Amino acid sequence: MAKCGAGECEVECGEGKGCGCIAESDNPSNCKCYCFGDETTGGLTLTPGTLIDVSISELPVFEAAKFLNALHAEHILMPIDRTSEQVSLNLKRRPFSDVLNQLGLTTSESVERGKWRIGFLIFLAGLAAGGLIFSRALKTCDE
Repeated sequence: MAKCGAGECEVECGEGKGCGCIAESDNPSNCKCYCFGDETTGGLTLTPGTLIDVSISELPVFEAAKFLNALHAEHILMPIDRTSEQVSLNLKRRPFSDVLNQLGLTTSESVERGKWRIGFLIFLAGLAAGGLIFSRALKTCDE
């Protein structure tokens, strides 16, 4: 039997069912718990920087992602090969983004931001290469 608690919330789930609880660190009454297979509902709205306490016990990564996704505005993404992997986690006063990282999850916003950074770095590399080629061409013309 799995037992989880965070803030002022706690839950005990039946045999073979994992659980998860999450609470805002600075507002412990603002919390939510979940048992494997239950319907996921909102109630909390977490941003990547929200400090939270989280307790997850024997929950498949897919179920943990489903639970956390119900509490976050962005879509939570996970590697498909880890869907049934069981996870347990107990963290206090950590940003929501750190909790996702600990579980090997990310958000669609993080992926888009990463694509933008790569595009910007490629642009800068092209600009530098163009500047180098142009400066060499000018040097050749001066000779």
